[in-house]
Amino acid sequence: MSDFKFEAWPTEYRSINQYFGANPQNYSQFGLPGHEGVDIMAPMGSKIFAVAPGRITRVRTNPEGHNYGIHVRIDHIDGYRTIYAHLKQANVRVGQQVQAGDLLGLANDTGNSFGSHLHLTLKKKDESYKNWPYHIFDPTPFLLPLLGFQKPAGPYTDGWAYTSGITIAGELAQANTGGINLRKTPSVYGRKIDLVPGGTIMILTGNKRGQYTAVKVPSAALKNAPTPEPEAPTPPPTDTSATVDGWAFATYLSLTGRNAVVGQYGINLRAKPNRQATNMGLVRGGSTLQVIGKLSGEYLPVRARRQDFSGPINVPESVTPAEPPQTDETDTILGWAFNQNLTINDRQVISGRFGTNLRSKPNRTGQKIALFPESAIGTVAGLAEGEYTPVKVARKRLKNVVGRLPSITQPKPFPEDKEPEPTVPIHDTTPGWAFTAAIDIDGGNADAGLYGINLRDAPRRDAKNIGFVPANQSMLITGPAQGEYTPVRVDDNIIEKPFSPKPTDPEPGDQPNPEPIPVGHALIGLHASADPTITDAEVAEFKAMRPGMIKVLSFHNPDGVQKLVNNHPDVSWVVRAFLDFRSPNGTRNISPNQFFNDTINDVRRTINIIGSGKDVVIELHNEPNLVPEGLSGAWKDGATFAQWWLEVLRIYRQAMPGSRFIYPGLSPGSEVRGLKQDHIQFIEASRAAVEAADGLAIHTYWSNVYPMSRAIDVLDDYISRFRFKPIWITEASNNKSGTSASRKATQYLQFWRDIQQRPTVRGVTYFVASASDPNFKEEVWVGRNIGKRVGRR
Repeated sequence: MSDFKFEAWPTEYRSINQYFGANPQNYSQFGLPGHEGVDIMAPMGSKIFAVAPGRITRVRTNPEGHNYGIHVRIDHIDGYRTIYAHLKQANVRVGQQVQAGDLLGLANDTGNSFGSHLHLTLKKKDESYKNWPYHIFDPTPFLLPLLGFQKPAGPYTDGWAYTSGITIAGELAQANTGGINLRKTPSVYGRKIDLVPGGTIMILTGNKRGQYTAVKVPSAALKNAPTPEPEAPTPPPTDTSATVDGWAFATYLSLTGRNAVVGQYGINLRAKPNRQATNMGLVRGGSTLQVIGKLSGEYLPVRARRQDFSGPINVPESVTPAEPPQTDETDTILGWAFNQNLTINDRQVISGRFGTNLRSKPNRTGQKIALFPESAIGTVAGLAEGEYTPVKVARKRLKNVVGRLPSITQPKPFPEDKEPEPTVPIHDTTPGWAFTAAIDIDGGNADAGLYGINLRDAPRRDAKNIGFVPANQSMLITGPAQGEYTPVRVDDNIIEKPFSPKPTDPEPGDQPNPEPIPVGHALIGLHASADPTITDAEVAEFKAMRPGMIKVLSFHNPDGVQKLVNNHPDVSWVVRAFLDFRSPNGTRNISPNQFFNDTINDVRRTINIIGSGKDVVIELHNEPNLVPEGLSGAWKDGATFAQWWLEVLRIYRQAMPGSRFIYPGLSPGSEVRGLKQDHIQFIEASRAAVEAADGLAIHTYWSNVYPMSRAIDVLDDYISRFRFKPIWITEASNNKSGTSASRKATQYLQFWRDIQQRPTVRGVTYFVASASDPNFKEEVWVGRNIGKRVGRR
C-alpha cells in the first residue's frame, strides 16, 4: 500500500466547486467520461499550495494554447503526479523541491476555464483507474480527510441512518447539513435514538437495508446518547509510581472508594488546601488519583502520577501534608437525583419517601448507580440541571451500588465554588474541545492547523463556539479524544472572538472558515404559502419537516413570518420581491422604478422580521419568461428583460447595500405561443443579468410521466452554462396527479440527495406549503403529511 497522501489543502478556501467525473456531457469531446479532476474554490489572486512533498516537473507560464492555461505539475512518491491548472502566475521553477503547503502560484481562470478557481488533477504513472485514460485517478479520497473525513474516536452508538441524508465515502459517512435522525431499526417508524448534527462523521457497520444504512456514531456527538457500558477506570498510582502529592478542588472530582477521577477539563494540583496556593500543574481530565487524606475545606489531598500532567510540573519545597482520612465520609459517590423526591436545605439534601435512584446523568436515561435511601443525608454537589440535582452521598449510606461505576456527568459548580484559573506555571486558560482533524498533536500538546480552530464547549459540531484559536497557536491536551474532538486548554491571551463566516463566497483577503462545511451541504426547505397568509397549520408543517431553508414572499403576513423565524432561528432564507403583473387587459407594463417602489417596503419589512446576521438572498421577481409575469409588457425577450432587471438591481443595491440579490427562476420548458418563451433561449439572452447577480434561482418540476431525472437534467444544464454561479432551487415539485403524497415525500428526499453532488447548489425550497389556487393542489404539503415524512430523515 502506498504511503502517498495529501497533506495540505491546495487553496485558501476548503470548498469544492465541481467533483471528479461530473458533467460528462461537457467532457466527451475530449475523450473523457467526465470532469477529470476536482475544481476547488480559489478567488482571483488567492494562493495555491502543494498538496504533498515532491519535485516540480513542469511549469507553463503561457496562458494561451493549452486547456490548463498557466499550470504547474509535481511528481510525488510512488508514481503520483498532481497538476494545478488555470493559474494567474506560477511562483516555482522546474526541478524545485517543494513541501506540502508550499506556495505554487496564484489563482485565475486562464486556459479553458469559467471563473477563477483551481483545477486539480491527480495521475499515477503506468496505472489506470476504472475507464479513465491518461493515468487519471480520482483525487476525492485524498481530499476528504482534509475536510474532516477521519475515523472518529469512541465510544460509539450503533443505529440506522437514512441513506439519502448521508454522504458515503469508503467506510465512513457524513451527516448532510441539517443532520439526520439516528434510529434503532431501519425504518422511518424505528425508535429515534437522537439527532446527529450535520457534518458529523460516522462509521459504516453494515449494508444498506431498505432506505437505511447501518452506522456507528460517536456518542460524544449526541446530546442524548444511551448510557454506555461502564469502562474500567485507569488504575490509581502505586507506591512505586513517579507521583506528586497535592491538593485538588473537591468539586471537580468524582470519588470511588479511595480513588478520585478528574473531571473532563482537568484540575490544578495545589501545594496547600486553598485557592491562592502554588499551582503545581494541570492534571488531565479523566485521570485517576489516589485519595491520601482527609478533606480540608474545599480541597482533598491526592496523589497523581507525573505522566497524567499536561505541561510543566512545579513542586515547591514545602507541600502541606494530609491528615489521615476518615474512611466513611470521604468514600462518597456522586450521582444525579430526581428533584421532586428531595428535601434541600442549603447544601444538605435528604432523600424522600421510598428513596431516590442516583443516576449517571441528569435525565431519566442515565444509568442507575445506587439507591439513595429514604431519610438518608447527602450533600448538594453543584447546580441542578432540569429535573435533577447532583448529590454526593457516603457509600455506606447507599444501597444497591453497582459493581463498576460508569462515567458520571460532572455538575456545574456553584458560582462561589469556582476556582480561579491557574497563574503559575500555566497562563490563564480556557477549557474546550478542538476539532481533532484540524490540530497537530505532539504528545500532551497540540497546535492549531493552517486555518485555526473554533473552540467548542462540547465535543459536537453544533456545540457552542467559545472562541477562535488562530493558526499555529499551542494548546494543552487534557484528555483522550471523544468522537471528532479532543479536550484542550487554551491560553486566554490567544483566544479571539468566535469566528463567523460570511454567507457569501469569500474574496481574496477574507479569513478562511476554520471548519470545512459538510460535503453534503445543500439545504432542504419549503416554499411558504402561495397566498398572502401563512397559517398556523402551515407553521406546523414547517416544524414537522425540519427545514434548512425557507422561501417567503414579501407580501406574506408579518405574524406568520415571525412564527417561522421563532421556530427556525438558524435556517437560510429566500425572500421573493412579489408584484402581480397581471391586469384585466393583459400584462401590466411596469417600469424598474415602479417595481422597486411597489415592493421595497414589503421586502424591508420581511427582512427586518428575519433579523440581522442571517443568511438571506432576495429573489427579484419570478418566471419573467411568462406573459402573466411581464413578458410582452415591460420586456419582449431575455435581452430586454436583462436591461429592465439590471436597472431594478441597481436601485435595490443602492437602497439595501450589503444585501444579496439573485436572478429569478424561470418557468422551465420550451416555447408556448402566447404564454411562454423557451427558458434556455431566454436566459442566454439575459446572461448579462445573471452574471451581475449574486446568484441564480431556478425552477424545475417532474411528474409520473416526466421523470425526476429530467428535472435533474434541467438543473445540470444550468450548471454547465453558469459553472461557478451559486444556485438556489427556489421551486421544485412533482406537480401532477398520479403519485401518492408518501411517494412524493420520498422523491423529495431523493432529489435532495442528488443535489448534494452538485456543490454550487445551495439548496432547494419545494413548492408549496399551502395554496388556495386549485392549479397547485398536487403540490400542496399541508394536510398530506409530507412534512412529517420528510422530517423523519
